Amino acid sequence: MRVGSYFRTDFDEPSVAASLPLNLTSGASPSILILDQMIRGTGIVSRATGEFGAVAIKVNGTGGPVRVTVSIGLDEMATRWWSDRVRPSRLAPELPRLVLVRVQGRIRGAVVLARRQGWRSAAPATATLGFDLAAGELAEDGMLIVELAEARHPEWAAARLSPRSAIGLRLNSVVVREADQPEPVSGPPGHSGCDFAVVQPGGALGYRLESAGVAAAPPLPVSPGNRWTRQKPARAVFKLTRAARRVAVRALPQRPGELSGVLATDLVTGEPVPVEVSRGADGVATLRFAEPAPNPVLLGSAQAQPTLSWRLKPVPAPASAPVG
Repeated sequence: MRVGSYFRTDFDEPSVAASLPLNLTSGASPSILILDQMIRGTGIVSRATGEFGAVAIKVNGTGGPVRVTVSIGLDEMATRWWSDRVRPSRLAPELPRLVLVRVQGRIRGAVVLARRQGWRSAAPATATLGFDLAAGELAEDGMLIVELAEARHPEWAAARLSPRSAIGLRLNSVVVREADQPEPVSGPPGHSGCDFAVVQPGGALGYRLESAGVAAAPPLPVSPGNRWTRQKPARAVFKLTRAARRVAVRALPQRPGELSGVLATDLVTGEPVPVEVSRGADGVATLRFAEPAPNPVLLGSAQAQPTLSWRLKPVPAPASAPVG
C-alpha cells in the first residue's frame, strides 16, 4: 500500500492529468488536485476566500516550454465578499484591486481591476495575463500551481487601492499550450478602469499613456450585519437605498482633468522606478524607462483622479542608425 493511500475514502475520486492544450474553465475538473483558500466554481475555476488563493492542477506536460494564460475577474459577488470580511465604511466607494499572479512559485506579473458604475448596476472587470514557462518548469505528469497573491502597495497609492485585494476575486480560466517561440508577458490590452496601470516584467521601454473619462466607482455593497437588518422589510429599504446611491453616483459629472503626473514603483522590491514623461502634439503622454522592468511595475497618477481610466500601448523602439 502506497504511503498516504490510507487517507483516501470511498468518496474520493481519482485525479486525472489534463493533456495539452489545456483550457480549464470549471472547478469541477478532475485535474484540480489542491485548492488553498479557494472554492471551486462551475462557470469559473475558483474564487479566492482569503488574502491569497492557490490552485494546483495536474497536467500531463511534455517538459518543454509552455504558454500560460490566466483570466481573473472582479464582479458584484467578489466585492460583497470583500466588504463582508473587511467591513469598511458603508459610505466608502469601491477601490481598484491590485494582485500579483504567481505560478510555480515565481511572480509572473500583476493586474489591476476596477469596476465602474452604470445606471442600474456596476459593470464587472476582467483582466488577462499571458506568460511563458521555461522548459522543465512544467514536467511530465507534473503540477501547475497558480496563485493570486496580495501585492505590497506603495505608500503613495495605499489609500487608493483596496487592502486584501485578492478576497473574492474569480479565477475565470487557465489556458496552457505548448510554446514554439518565446513571447513577452502580455497584460490586459484595454483601459484599466482607473488611474493605475501595470507594466509587466520584461516590457517595452516606451509606452503611450492614453486616458479616458469614466463614471465614478460604485458604492460598496454591504450585507446586513444583525438579525434586525436581515429581516425582509429592512433588506427592501437597503436595496432601494443602494439603487438610489448607484443612480446618484452614475449621474455625477466626469471631470478627469489633465494628467497630474506619473509615479512608478516596483511591486516586488517596493523601490521607485525612474520614468520620463513627455507630451506629444496630440496631448497624449509618452513614458520612457531606462531599462526593461525585471518585475511588474505599478504606474499611477501623482494625484488621485478617480474618474480617469488609463491604457498603455507599447511604443516600438527607434531603429538604430546604419554604421558608416
